Amino acid sequence: MNIGFVNIYSFRPHVEHLYYLSALMEKDGHEVFFLACDASVSSCYSKILKQTGKLKECSQCMLGGIRSYPVKNITSLSKNHKNNPISEDALNKLSFSSACTLTRIEKDSECDDKDVIFIIDKLNKSNNVAYQSALAWIDNNNLDAVISFNGRMDMTRAITSACKKLNKPYITHERAWFGDGLLLTPNANCLSLKPVGELVGEFDNKALTFEQASFAGKLIGERFLQQNTLEWRLYNKDATSIKWPIKPTGKKVLILPSSRNEFAGHEDWISGWSDNTKALDDFIEAFSIKPEDIVIRFHPNWSETIGKVSGKKAITLYTEWAEKRNIYFISSDEKANTYDLIQQSDIVVLNGGSSAIEAGACGKQVINLGHATYEKSGFLRNFSNKNQLHQADALNNLDPEVIIRKTLRFVYLSAKRLPQFTGYVKALETTKYKYFDGADPQRLIDMIVTGEVLADDETFAKDESEESAIVNSLKNKSWQSLANYESPICTEKSILQVQRRFGLRWIDGLRAKFSLGDR
Repeated sequence: MNIGFVNIYSFRPHVEHLYYLSALMEKDGHEVFFLACDASVSSCYSKILKQTGKLKECSQCMLGGIRSYPVKNITSLSKNHKNNPISEDALNKLSFSSACTLTRIEKDSECDDKDVIFIIDKLNKSNNVAYQSALAWIDNNNLDAVISFNGRMDMTRAITSACKKLNKPYITHERAWFGDGLLLTPNANCLSLKPVGELVGEFDNKALTFEQASFAGKLIGERFLQQNTLEWRLYNKDATSIKWPIKPTGKKVLILPSSRNEFAGHEDWISGWSDNTKALDDFIEAFSIKPEDIVIRFHPNWSETIGKVSGKKAITLYTEWAEKRNIYFISSDEKANTYDLIQQSDIVVLNGGSSAIEAGACGKQVINLGHATYEKSGFLRNFSNKNQLHQADALNNLDPEVIIRKTLRFVYLSAKRLPQFTGYVKALETTKYKYFDGADPQRLIDMIVTGEVLADDETFAKDESEESAIVNSLKNKSWQSLANYESPICTEKSILQVQRRFGLRWIDGLRAKFSLGDR
């Protein structure tokens, strides 16, 4: 097969991941081709995010890009391709998600704000170049399939749109949640809920072996201890212990909202609410929750500036909402330990945030409003519109042991079943990886041909007896003992060298000095 590889942005560690996949395919006898930006566009996500100029941003991006690896057959984006006109409406859709992220919107009414429209207009020109260039690249090299980073952001979405136009299968790749392996999504971008939903349907009722349960328990224990250093970002660092800050009259309800801007416009994430505060109002009414029983903990991320963009919109939205309803809130910049609050609560309410894992591990009643990767996993009640909140079984509590068991299984699925090549792509640090020889390239070919994701680990236990010991440890909140588990080390695999060109290997040492999200 002729397979194209493209990573417009040189974010860590994604270019290295792309090179690894290309090397895997080339070793299997396939022809590989690359598409690179090479400073061909006037504006992009990175320039807008950091408000940097072309000279600085493009030079850094090219230095960290695919040309720094020992590959050939590289084509640059070009403004000369103009044979396939694309409508303004289609271009707007390509730019929409990035524009929403760059402005950190929190409600649908903000999608038409001037700053969003301004960024869409700036990105449209670049997206048109990427789209036209991708069409020509695919056609000129007679590509059978394309593997691209992300697929959600502006030009990466333009690449996959070109694949759709030519009816070519494609796979988007992203960093796996817990580090090991690669998140590969066929014929959709990285936010697609289809692969995880299908795997949950296959494995949700299959028990874990002792080793599998211990591994998942370790990940949960590390989260509570804030030792989960292989995840992308560690929030609420150096948090201080906190007791429930108000005197409740009924069940203690903890609301943990998270940002929704990255999911704006994605069909899998569309709910019946224009913003999460509307969903919270409907939940409070349907469940007859009193304001004096609620604590809302703002996401720590909102106090951080991403690039040059603050989290002011989210802070303002939830502050006004809480104050109007006389609901106690903990601001984003406070060091209050969210995990303490989870363990003291009775009900935890989210809109897709990963703290559902901690809540489920404690056997709490977990409510998700909208959509989430874990929405079908059985450890929570998920509601995507107001009518669902009034269904006959909406108020029925789930069994705490079932919640814990299902949470454990979902964590294992997210770490070892959904990501691919988990035994061969091993995270040492957030952006530093070790690779091992022996991965089966046929898994990637099968994914291209079938459009389906098969579990990287298809094994399971015959009954619940093996995982029950870990379930009991979770019941007892034995976070340290869970975190202490050491996975068996396989000594049979040989290390695979995945490196930049000889004279450019200093780049990764320099890049490691920058914070995540920078080059």
